[in-house]
Amino acid sequence: MKSDNLCQQAPHQANTGLDQAALTQAQTLLKECPNNGAAWDEAGEILYAQGRFDEAIHYFRRAIDSEVCPVRAYRHLVRAYLAAGQPWQAMRWFETLCLEELLDETLVHEIADGFIAQNDLASAMEALHRGRHALPDAVKLDARITALRSRRPKIAFFIGGDGANFLNDILDFACQRYEVRVFESGTEKQLADLMRWSDISWFEWCTNLAQIGTALPKVCRTIIRLHRYEAYEPWPTQINWKTVDALVTVGNPWVHKALEHWRPDIRKRVSIVNIPNGVNLEAYPYTSRRPGKNIAFIGALRMVKNPMLLFQCMAALKKIDPQYRLFIAGRVKELVMQHYYEHTLSTMGLQDVIVYDGFQDDIPRWLADKQYLVSTSVIEGCPMGILEAMATGVKPIIAHFPGAEALFDRDYLFTTPEEFCRRIVEPQYDSQRYRDFVERRYPLSAQLLRINELFAMFEKNPWTEKTSQQTAEFSGLTALTV
Repeated sequence: MKSDNLCQQAPHQANTGLDQAALTQAQTLLKECPNNGAAWDEAGEILYAQGRFDEAIHYFRRAIDSEVCPVRAYRHLVRAYLAAGQPWQAMRWFETLCLEELLDETLVHEIADGFIAQNDLASAMEALHRGRHALPDAVKLDARITALRSRRPKIAFFIGGDGANFLNDILDFACQRYEVRVFESGTEKQLADLMRWSDISWFEWCTNLAQIGTALPKVCRTIIRLHRYEAYEPWPTQINWKTVDALVTVGNPWVHKALEHWRPDIRKRVSIVNIPNGVNLEAYPYTSRRPGKNIAFIGALRMVKNPMLLFQCMAALKKIDPQYRLFIAGRVKELVMQHYYEHTLSTMGLQDVIVYDGFQDDIPRWLADKQYLVSTSVIEGCPMGILEAMATGVKPIIAHFPGAEALFDRDYLFTTPEEFCRRIVEPQYDSQRYRDFVERRYPLSAQLLRINELFAMFEKNPWTEKTSQQTAEFSGLTALTV
């Protein structure tokens, strides 16, 4: 009976007198009722009011772990973490606050303030964006985001090579967090002026613009993103690596070997950061599929895509089952490939097996009636076409190019037309597994997180004329390098 009375009396007494006596009463109660979540929470509030934040955190955690957790304890815990100068711990409970409908605009501001007090503007910005997403009516957060963006680095993106196809999601992300300008064409003077304006210059593709930009006097942090083909041409020899702070590659270790072919000491010249491509899963909705007869090929018909092997595979498959069809989405970019395509259809008797659909603007829609995606490339960096098809639930059948085993599961790969046929006709087919593979290893969110970490490192270590160019020695960039 005594413990029952304490369980009823202590919370009331704690509420009416937040002092040592009330704390003692609550602690006595907890000895009698160790699973009383409300009492742990009440005691935590007292400790919080006394400025004993670390102890308060312990009590709030015990409240949350109790059999009956008072919902308010989550919010109390987050405020205690903020008071203790641990905003990153507060962020770990963000989703719980949302689920329990405890998050409000004031708390979002407080979390952001906690990060700003520690000069962590990148995390403050993420807190504000997550709060804005969770609270559609909290329009005042927009002004806070705009004000914070004006305090952050200015980023210039220089788009050379094959254009912005692989950059659009990164641009959208960056524009929400930084002041951004984009250079696609113009004079060398305009390029130089934009580099002087920026705190960080990002060169998409290690090609012409990167060569021009790195030849200029250094005025900012400089990042080059190399995809794949640039490493197999002399471009690495034309870059002034002394002015480059980070070289971003997209995944395939054989691309690094190609870089070392041109520059054997490339790792001594520049920090190499591996950030694989990421798939925007919302843009590629999942559909559960079953084995069928329709095979997709996505990409321009050119030598590096190895259409010779592709046609041999289809000729072998036709002998097993002539009902299979190959659908090609992509342009024919080389005249020699156009002639080879026309000639081979006739000589191999594939006119009724291969369907050329040309370039497709809406790949998810085009894939709707396909069950397989074949790739016969002789080399790839981090092939988005394969990953996007897998995200929709399509089974990948991938020629074992150099480095493929580092990017994909072995049972997705083949080496001969006969093995290709086995992969097609085997009963194993699991759409959910293909989707899960992309969600686990290649989500856009993971790619953007890594890129934001890179930007944040340069935000904390901006370039000045007195700054060492050996970025990895002082910025923590070694944590990201390969």
